Amino acid sequence: MALDSISETIAHFVGTFELTIEQSRLRDQYEEFTALRRKAEIEGLEDPASIHIKADLDIPAGVYKALPYSFQPSDPEMPLPNAPSVPVSESVIIVDGPGQPVRFVPESEIGDTGPSSFVELIILPPETVPLGSAVTVTVQTVFMRDNDVVGEGDFRDPEALMAQGKQMLDMALSLHAVAAPSFSLADYQSTEMLDALAEQMTTPMTSDIEGVTVHQFHGSEALGVIVNGEHVADAPVWKDLLPEFHQPEDASDSAELPFPDEWDQSKDPEFDDGHLVVTGGNVAINAMAATVAWVDAPIIAVGGQAVSLTAISQVAVVSDWDQGAPGTGSGTNIVQTSQIEVESKTAPWLGATSGAAGAAPIVIVDHVQGDLVVANFIKQDIDATDIDQIETEISASSTVYALGDNEMYNVSDLIQLGNYYDVIIIDGNMISVDVVNQTIVLVDDDVISGGMDPAADGDEAGDDENLVMNEASVKTVGDDTYQDMSHEMSDTMALAEDDIAALEDALLNDPNFAGMEQIRVLKIDGDLLQVNVVEQTTVMQDQDDIELSGPDAPQTQVVAGSNALLNSASVTKMGVDSTIMAANGAYSDLMLHQASLLDMPNNEDITTMTNEAIAAIMSDMSIAQPDAALALTSPTTDPTTNDDGLQTLLA
Repeated sequence: MALDSISETIAHFVGTFELTIEQSRLRDQYEEFTALRRKAEIEGLEDPASIHIKADLDIPAGVYKALPYSFQPSDPEMPLPNAPSVPVSESVIIVDGPGQPVRFVPESEIGDTGPSSFVELIILPPETVPLGSAVTVTVQTVFMRDNDVVGEGDFRDPEALMAQGKQMLDMALSLHAVAAPSFSLADYQSTEMLDALAEQMTTPMTSDIEGVTVHQFHGSEALGVIVNGEHVADAPVWKDLLPEFHQPEDASDSAELPFPDEWDQSKDPEFDDGHLVVTGGNVAINAMAATVAWVDAPIIAVGGQAVSLTAISQVAVVSDWDQGAPGTGSGTNIVQTSQIEVESKTAPWLGATSGAAGAAPIVIVDHVQGDLVVANFIKQDIDATDIDQIETEISASSTVYALGDNEMYNVSDLIQLGNYYDVIIIDGNMISVDVVNQTIVLVDDDVISGGMDPAADGDEAGDDENLVMNEASVKTVGDDTYQDMSHEMSDTMALAEDDIAALEDALLNDPNFAGMEQIRVLKIDGDLLQVNVVEQTTVMQDQDDIELSGPDAPQTQVVAGSNALLNSASVTKMGVDSTIMAANGAYSDLMLHQASLLDMPNNEDITTMTNEAIAAIMSDMSIAQPDAALALTSPTTDPTTNDDGLQTLLA
């Protein structure tokens, strides 16, 4: 009998289900059978985990002994590594001492070319930074000795030249209006130290050294942009003043090419046509920038004295006596620029919102039990010599001697961000000190025989000119005004230090805070100390002896100058307009000091030098040379020398 479609489907499903179950049973039985068979095979082996290797080796017993082994020698017995071939510097900060930097040069590292390594020590007093404070100490040093010798000639003694450079540095440091800034926080909390600094700022600096030009400005006269003693609208830009040697190449020619620059094989990528000797062209830059926005408030009450001192002292000393054919001198451009400005900024939250009518504001108090300090100490030094001595014959198809063209950089960038308050209450003193001390010494006394006449090649005078620049900027965002202590704030200051509840009640009754939704208060039991100290020193000696001969010597371009030295310091203090009420009075002063000395012959002196005189100088280098160090250290000045310290100063 035939089944209907539904019954047939059910029967098919039942059959398929039985077949699937049977396959599963058979699989289990097979796996069990396989496992039993393998177990039987393994049980017949001695050790299934062991491996036996047969090797027909006949090694007599006792003939071969164990290899000897000895431990490595201890560290003191190991040989020392070779001395480094390049200058190596190391900075160490020790929290114990007066806070003065000390340079330590191992005697073993002193050779014919001077020390190849040194250790810069900054020894700080054993001070503990209070909670909530920020104190940074940055020490950056570049030490370079690149004194190259090519050929043999009657060259000057490099050791004697470097000794003259040290004398010039000592003289430059003596031209500052204020003493070297201290790196100790305790000094800036000392009344005696602050009084001494204020006295130095108000005392005009005079120098008995001939040729020194000094400009000093105090108070509001120091505000604005001042370049070489003159108020100007805009400060000069470093890149625009760079010597021609460091200016970027004109891209107009390459822009006209219909293909990439690397496809242009018209010139050898390694050597261009012509002859070039570079003994100068050095770049040395000390640059720092600090932006400080730690604490500020529209109202600041001070139980002691409010002191604000800002001092910028810039010194540039240059000796540029070049001896050679007429037109050989490179010249030097001295630029000292200062920008001190105060920008008004009202606290943006004042008057923006107010609490509900009749509702008392919320008082939030941050309590500092002790001093609150935000300080940055930055010291940047560059000590470099590039005393090159070359005597060679120029006779090849193309020539390049690159003995200079060094680049040295110290760069520091700091950002410190804190909190704004509605009122700051200071039981002690409020002290703000900003000191920028910049020193540049350049010695570029070259003796050149041979080389291209700049006028013959169409070059303009000054293409090989050096650039020496001190650049300082102190900008304060938030104008501070001083007034007598109000009765309400005087009563608030008289409260006990630990009575925070009474402090809140006194602030709620102060009309200065009427209508505010909340009052943010910073209570400092000690002093509020804000210090930024920057000391930058750059010393560059580029005293070259160049003797070129041969048929192509008159076509050889000589770059003996084109040095670019920069000390750049920028301090920006972010805040808001504040009313400062100090119980013991307030004292504020600004001072800008710019001193410069440029010792070089003028064009008439250079043109009167004859070839016979140059040959005599080159033949007997033991004769004292008319360089700056000798001229400045001697008690009298040669009457035949006509020095004009303002000859190439930027107007």
